[in-house]
Amino acid sequence: MCIYRIPRGESIIKPGSYCPKCGKQIKWYDNIPLVSYALLRGRCRYCGKRISIQYPLIELITGFLFLLTYQKFRTEPFTMVIFLFLILSLVIVSAIDLQTYTIPNKFTYPLIVLGLVSSPLNSFLKEYSGIIVSSSEELSLIFSSFIGLLIGGSILYLIALLGRNIFKREAMGGGDIKLISGVGAFLGLVNVLWVIFLASLLGAITGGALIILGKYKRFQQIPFGIYISLGTMLVFLFQPGFNRIYLDLISICK
Repeated sequence: MCIYRIPRGESIIKPGSYCPKCGKQIKWYDNIPLVSYALLRGRCRYCGKRISIQYPLIELITGFLFLLTYQKFRTEPFTMVIFLFLILSLVIVSAIDLQTYTIPNKFTYPLIVLGLVSSPLNSFLKEYSGIIVSSSEELSLIFSSFIGLLIGGSILYLIALLGRNIFKREAMGGGDIKLISGVGAFLGLVNVLWVIFLASLLGAITGGALIILGKYKRFQQIPFGIYISLGTMLVFLFQPGFNRIYLDLISICK
């Protein structure tokens, strides 16, 4: 619903769910995730028009990611709740970015605020931030959240400036900068650097493949928010693996 309505400037509260083809209100029993789509064979009960495959795909992906998040944080209820909100926001902004090449502020700003406010109780940040700046654990976690926000956003902002001044083109959108800032507030400095690395790598591989296949032109804009979201999910779901790689790199440098 958010993916469909927000880019169109529609309320996500009223009216209730309706068919975008005929406008008929959808009954509750026709709105059960995955089940209703299967029972209706992917068609509206009233007009018989096809229902976009996007709906069951989003439901399936979100449910799967929620399950993984629950399994990872089931002993940390508070962290689980805030990361479920993060997952939900990333799914929504990824789909909107794919369709419109924009990321709504109504998702990025709340992520930044929630990431900072929740940092003293964020067990993921506590375990994997690796930053201690005072004897107070709470202050260290707030600092880690803030520095993750600041450095993550600054790196993409610098890329945007370089693209604008050197290549005379938009290399990074404002929505991407705000999104990575919100992610940095949740994950901290080291982890947001991993996210940027993975997002850039996945974006380069996918973009290169699409150019070779003739689906994209060189320097064509790509929805980078999707790759930020993928990188974020990989990092927090598969920690402590990335942390071990980071520590190994530090040992090699020493």
